[in-house]
Amino acid sequence: MAKKNKANKAPGFLSQFGEQVRFLKGVDPKALPTAILIGVGTFLVLVLLGSVISNFQFLGIAIWSVLALIAGYLLALLTLTNRANRAIFTKYANEPGRISLTVGTLTRRIYKGTNQPVAVNARTKDMVFRVVGPAGVVLMGEGAKNSTQQLLEDERRKIQRVASGVTVHIFYSSEDGSGVPIHVLHKKVNKLKRTMSKPEIRAVQNRLAAMDSRGGLPIPKGIDPTKMRASKRIQ
Repeated sequence: MAKKNKANKAPGFLSQFGEQVRFLKGVDPKALPTAILIGVGTFLVLVLLGSVISNFQFLGIAIWSVLALIAGYLLALLTLTNRANRAIFTKYANEPGRISLTVGTLTRRIYKGTNQPVAVNARTKDMVFRVVGPAGVVLMGEGAKNSTQQLLEDERRKIQRVASGVTVHIFYSSEDGSGVPIHVLHKKVNKLKRTMSKPEIRAVQNRLAAMDSRGGLPIPKGIDPTKMRASKRIQ
């Protein structure tokens, strides 16, 4: 039983960090050297600045060195994380279900939703994903522009029937210049004006969940949004 629990245990921080570094070596070889350079550079600059401010006193230099070490480490980690997230989004930019990456990023914070599409065109593989949060309901579509926009409009009408008055935002994601690139989609959503409180978010999410259970279209089994996840530290 102990072995089974150990096998099912989620990978730790060091394991996740190692996987991230190995992934970046293959898709962005400059990421690790850049992160190290930024970390070391930050450390040296802060130590020098602290030495001057403390008039080169030992205690002052020691305190600034500790602060510089922490700041350098955090900036290096942030740089590495951002490069990893960008690489993941780029790698899956044209894969079916790619918006599930954005959904996963948004729902780690204050948005509610699932990484399964709420509407699918089984013939063209167009998909619509939905999250509910401070800005209201956000619909994100991927696929052929015209047919995807029709799916988005259909979903908007369904939402307004069960949650009248709630703001519905619509995004179409594309890498060909006709929509929002996948790697900036979550940033666009996070910048939306807040119009709902947490209780209102829960109430709307419950209404939509009930709507899905009553009459939602079944998702074709052949469609499996990518299981890759962006880092939890993505901003």
